[in-house]
Order: sequence, then structure tokens, then C-alpha cells
Amino acid sequence: MKHLLLALSGHGYGHLAQGAAVVNALWKARPGVHVTVCTSLPRAVVAGKLTRPFDYRRVELDPVLRMINAWEVDIPASLQVYREFHRDWDAGLRRDGELLAQLAPDLILADIPYRILLAAHRAGIPAIGLCSLNWAAIAANYFPAAAGSAMLAQMWAGYRAADVFLAPEPALPMPELAGYQSIGPIARLGARRPSRLRTLLSLPPETAVVLVALGGIATEVPFGNWPRPGNVVWLFTGPVPADRKDLIDISGLALPFIDMLASADAVLTKPGYGTYTEAVCNGIPLLSLERPDWPETEQLNLWARRHGRIETLSREQFECGRFAAALQALRAQSVPGRTPEPHGIRQAVEVIVSRLPGN
Repeated sequence: MKHLLLALSGHGYGHLAQGAAVVNALWKARPGVHVTVCTSLPRAVVAGKLTRPFDYRRVELDPVLRMINAWEVDIPASLQVYREFHRDWDAGLRRDGELLAQLAPDLILADIPYRILLAAHRAGIPAIGLCSLNWAAIAANYFPAAAGSAMLAQMWAGYRAADVFLAPEPALPMPELAGYQSIGPIARLGARRPSRLRTLLSLPPETAVVLVALGGIATEVPFGNWPRPGNVVWLFTGPVPADRKDLIDISGLALPFIDMLASADAVLTKPGYGTYTEAVCNGIPLLSLERPDWPETEQLNLWARRHGRIETLSREQFECGRFAAALQALRAQSVPGRTPEPHGIRQAVEVIVSRLPGN
């Protein structure tokens, strides 16, 4: 039985979403592959994304950005986290090597811890990086004074140690990585069942449904200013004010989240790979908050405009609840002729299978 170690960043749920989509498809192609997940994310969260049993080791393999909310980075706190992670690089590298010696994987798939890639290289274990971004580029963006520092050099050394770095579309350009390989988008496809969704929510058929998906990071929602456009309901995965019948908590709804997304009329979100690709690949329009400081934003917005429908909101519009007109403009956009297929999943599986020993 081949053994794959899935090493996941604990920053939000996007890295889990990318890695899980690939591993689930890998299990269909190679049902006998054994998977161990190493991450700081809770086991229950990981289990909600993976379709088969797996082993689990709770461990923080990379520094995690500190966030003010779903879209704002706490830069001073994050810089401190990164400095602490790199304070004794050699000791951390030894710990990663000891972890690999204990688990004895045949192959590592990392989305996107970097130190363990270097540990794998030193241990002679094949390793694949997978992500639309990398933490070295993110750190260089938020900590410009660190340019040329030992910390950034160590991060790039980790990523360069991977046998190949798979970058699903739309991805940041990464000219620093010789092993960079562009692949298609990674996204789940849901079952579009708008009538079923409205039945479960006891809504009339003509009601417009907007899913609010701000990611796995706690964020204060300005419910007091939330707009009240006629015949629109807003779906949240958490508590909502009891006096607003147009705001609905769907956390207990008997429908997979991806099916809810595929059955909605629009998704309100912020720039981030997972929700963008899932919305566009399922043909659902995006109402997106501006996020000018996030390095992926430009690539994501260009891709969403090319393949789907998108309207952007300023922070002020969001906080003040002035986005009913933007939602109306979004829904009035013409539907693109063809949605992109998430070919990146199949392409990533092919690379993984080709690098499993014995194949």
C-alpha cells in the first residue's frame, strides 16, 4: 500500500479545499493509497472534506498569517509569527525530518508548507508542492523590509526543494521556482438544485438566494446595515439576527455546501482561490469585496471576469450596506457561453501517480 502525506497550511480552509479535491480524486484512481494528513486544522474539519478514512497528525508545519478579519492581515502580528517560526530554522528542520522518519511516507503533497519540502528532499522522499500561491511571495508583499533576508531565503529554499510545484489556474506567477507547472483550475462541482434549496428554506420559487461565503476566518458582519432588497434572502453559515427573516443560518441545512453554492443566484465573498473557482466553475456570479493588498486579487478578478460574472464592492459599501444596486447589476450581466472545467484535479492526480514509487 502506497502512503501519501498531505501537508496542509492552517491558514483558513482554502488549502484543505485544494488538497482534499485532489486526494479524493486520487482515491478514485488508486483506492489503495493510504493518506496521512498533517496540519494544525482540526481533524473534524479535515474529515468534512475527505471522502475516505485517513490518519491524522495535528502539527503546525508553517507560520499562519494573523488576520483582523477575513480580508485584512494583521501585519505586525504576522511578522512576529513568521520570525518565531524561523528563529531556529535548523531545529525546525530536524523536527520535520523526525516526523517524516516516524510516518515513512512514499510521497509528500504540500499545500503549502515549505520547510517540510526541504526536509523531504534531504530524506530522499519525493515531494510535490500544490497551490495557487506560495508563502514566500505573500511574506515579501506584506513584509517588504524582509527582502533579501535569511527568512525569505529559507522559504524559497523550501519551495525549490519540491520535485515539482503545481500551480492551479488562476495562480500567481512564480518565476523563482524552476519546478513550476501550471495546471487547470481546482474546484468542486455541485449539483444545481435551486428548487430543492428553496423547498428546504421554505421560500417561494421567485426568491433570489445569495450565499455569503467569507472563508474560514472569524469576521464581524455588519448586520445592522445589511441591505433589504425586495425578494432577496442571504444565506450565512452561522448565527444571524432573529428579527431579519431575509437573513438565514444554513449551518444545519441538509444539503452539501457545494450544492448550496451551485444552487444560489450569487455568492458574496472576498478574493480567495476556493470560493472564486467554485463559483465560476459552477456558473454562479460573484459579488466580491475589494482586497487590493492581497497578491492574488488581480489574477483572481481578471480570471473571474474572463470566465464568469463579477461585481466588486468597496469596504465602505460593505460596511454601510450599500450594495443592493451592485447585486442587481451583477444579476443583469450576460451569462458567459461556457464555464471552465476544473481540469487541474485530474492533472494533479496524474502527477502524483507518476511520482508514487513503483508506478
